[in-house]
Amino acid sequence: MEASQQQRRPTIGQSAQRLRQQLGLDLDALDLADAFWLAQFTELEGVSRSPEPSKSPTQDTPVTGSDDSDPPSTGEKPDVNLYIDNRPTSDSASDADESEAEDRPQTPPFPVPAAPALRTRLDLGRSLRPLMRKVPSRLRQELDEAATVSQIAETRLWIPVLRPQPERWLDLDLVVEDSKTTIIWERTIAELEQLLTYQGAFRTLRTWRLAVPDLATSSAAEIKLFPRWRDSAEKHAAQRPRSPRELLDPSGRRLVLLLTDCTSSLWWRGLIQEILWDWAEVQPVSIMQLFPERLWTRTALSMGHIVRLGATAPGLANARLEVIGLPQQEPWELEDEIDPDAAQADPVAAPDPRRLVLPIVTLEPQPMKRWARVMAGSGHQLTPGRVFELYWVQQMAQEQAPDPAAKPPTARQRVARFRATASNLAQQLAGYMAATPVSLPVIDVLRDEFVPDARQDHVAEVLLSGLLQRCDADQGDDPCRYEFFGDRERVGSAGRVRDLLLDSVPMSHSRQVLDWLSRRIGERAGHSLKSFEAFLAAFEESEENLTAGALPLAQVGLDVLHRLGGSHAALARRYETLRHIEQGRPTFSDWPALETEEFTVVTFEVEPDDVQTLESFDFTVATLQRSLAQQPTRTQESPEWVVQRQQQQAYRFIESLPGNISLEMVAIPGGSFMMGSPEDEPERYDDESRQHEVTVSPFVMGRYPVTQAQWRAVAAMPPVEKELEPDPSRFKGDNRPVESVSWYDAVEFCARLSVYTGREYRLPSEAEWEYACRAATTTPFHFGEMITTEVANYDGNSTYNGGPKGDNRGETTPVGHFGIANAFGLSDMHGNVWEWCLDHWHDNYDEDEAPTDGSAWLSDDKDSDRLLRGGSWLLNPRNCRSAYRSYDDPRYDDDVIGFRLVSVAPRTL
Repeated sequence: MEASQQQRRPTIGQSAQRLRQQLGLDLDALDLADAFWLAQFTELEGVSRSPEPSKSPTQDTPVTGSDDSDPPSTGEKPDVNLYIDNRPTSDSASDADESEAEDRPQTPPFPVPAAPALRTRLDLGRSLRPLMRKVPSRLRQELDEAATVSQIAETRLWIPVLRPQPERWLDLDLVVEDSKTTIIWERTIAELEQLLTYQGAFRTLRTWRLAVPDLATSSAAEIKLFPRWRDSAEKHAAQRPRSPRELLDPSGRRLVLLLTDCTSSLWWRGLIQEILWDWAEVQPVSIMQLFPERLWTRTALSMGHIVRLGATAPGLANARLEVIGLPQQEPWELEDEIDPDAAQADPVAAPDPRRLVLPIVTLEPQPMKRWARVMAGSGHQLTPGRVFELYWVQQMAQEQAPDPAAKPPTARQRVARFRATASNLAQQLAGYMAATPVSLPVIDVLRDEFVPDARQDHVAEVLLSGLLQRCDADQGDDPCRYEFFGDRERVGSAGRVRDLLLDSVPMSHSRQVLDWLSRRIGERAGHSLKSFEAFLAAFEESEENLTAGALPLAQVGLDVLHRLGGSHAALARRYETLRHIEQGRPTFSDWPALETEEFTVVTFEVEPDDVQTLESFDFTVATLQRSLAQQPTRTQESPEWVVQRQQQQAYRFIESLPGNISLEMVAIPGGSFMMGSPEDEPERYDDESRQHEVTVSPFVMGRYPVTQAQWRAVAAMPPVEKELEPDPSRFKGDNRPVESVSWYDAVEFCARLSVYTGREYRLPSEAEWEYACRAATTTPFHFGEMITTEVANYDGNSTYNGGPKGDNRGETTPVGHFGIANAFGLSDMHGNVWEWCLDHWHDNYDEDEAPTDGSAWLSDDKDSDRLLRGGSWLLNPRNCRSAYRSYDDPRYDDDVIGFRLVSVAPRTL
């Protein structure tokens, strides 16, 4: 009877057909399945769910059921505390404690909506479908109705015929590496665990925490597993540690997936590779890398060979995967490493021949789909991976051991390293974070409100950058809180990372953050606050509602006001006593009154002085076109190059410098382009290969190279790192480009200008420079296929690709001398002076480390040669092409070298 009822139930395809017929919904079975699956994560408006009490799940949890320990999250964004009350709590408080708690003022939290960490949950679920195959169960059986009926008809024996019940073929062990960065990814891991539980690709799912007693000193033998990675520290302390070897399963039906960002000391010391080797020899093992592929070179994955991996059968152990891209030669020559006689006498001393093969997948739909197909043995799909030579991993671990005698980096060194290596979105996020107390909930809301394109990996870039330190060393501090290095120093200290970040971003950004958080805190506390000034006034008057929860914002905000100067600094001094209030003090009113004049805080809307308005401007774009003019004394046509001019419009802002000096900055739109030169470009060099696609975010760039007048104005400003020669140029002229400046001189210029304007100025990356120079062209020059001295300043005695000769001026020309620009509005991109870039020199683009996001490509040797672009008045036209690359010692200055500025893109008001 039960079988017949089950048979009469409509299938999902029949349900989709009924919806199409009755409601006109154009859904197929696949769409309906996705809708049902997604519905379990969605909460109806106005309906709230009460979470069930936490229960301990069994160790082997079927993924088709629910996990009682973690109720499914809803589609509604959860509320998290902006600032968390850190008073100790107890599960069983005494009556006296409860009475005291009633008398104590209660500080309400200020919840803010937290965005989901996985923003493509449905696509990720779909990408795992290749793993949803079924196989006959070895333990469970079901009635084979057709065979039973046939047997009864043939033999008259009423004996049921059973067959193996189909079940999912793959079990999953989800192993979370426990390190200092785990808390950064906690929400991401929790949402991924939930997705894997309810997606239906795996027969069973077990979660584990992989940990060691001490990251710095523990050995590989001390690495242990603990069930359920999200249990509290007290629960983990009561659990019996499990050996990693318990996960071994040679049947090929258990997959181990290690969630990690590959940045902990277990990786750099070569310990975790030993555990992965044991697993990978007998079963499939993969790394779920929480960083995107563009950041892998900054992790311990840089210790392995970059390969692509494939499989011709499901469930293959890693050692049996097809490896594409591994160098054919051995990683070492045995006779060079050790004497053969000594190796025979002492086999332990011989180099370790093991190679660890690891597929790597990220939390992106397409990479996960490729990985799932490889795990399912599709045979025609490849996924990224790494091959670790365990011998070299051990060698590098010894070489990279930290030097205890080394001095910690200064604040300026930390910020400079961050700006040189971090992505644009991470730098923007860090700038906003500098205006707030830093905790993970605050970072989430800052990201969603002010940098919506940023993902969790951009957050991790900031938190792992060396700019911040955890506050959990202080008793009572919330473990989600961070502080910038130097935060505990006095106001205005040169050793504070926060001050350097605040100085490098427009103050309007910092004010936006303070005002926005003030409004949110006020809303939760029942106040109507329009600005941070109003927040401070309410803070001072508050008896209960604001003090404990809002204190960190008040203290950090005062620093921001101090750096704004003028009336803002006076207001900061007015409320300076707030800085010294400690949590646990009841209210501001307990402190002595300030001897200041009474005033009323008035809120009104003004256009900030330090927010630049983009204005349009007109310019002339020139292109060189071939014209065939018939010469009267010859019978054949003679080619001539004609300059075609066209008016265009772009956007800019004007930066005012001392002495009525103006600096024009042109808005460059973001986009993608092919960096480098094609193989058929005339007179190209090999170091311009390989051509590769680069995506560049919007930025602003100097319309011209920095002039001598601009140089003198900035050189007169207070030094940041070094002194500047006020008039270094050989060819004098206020409107000529400054030359004879080193790379370090140009960097100092940018630093002084950043301090003066409150906006970050820097040199362009090589990718930004070429993108801006090309201005959406693909020809050797933005003029087209040819260059002449009618449109650029170079050695006119030389020619390019059979083109015409021209003038050899032998000196620089004033910027904008030719009256033309490229399609972005930039002038003098070809010739006149070389222009310094941020990047270190690399021989070509063949290495996979070449950035594809427009960031600078830096090497470990900070004093190595730096990039030059654009050519100069002294060189031939071949060296003026858009793709041409040169370099020089960063300490070198010459009369052919200048530079051009880049800054972040301002808002249009």
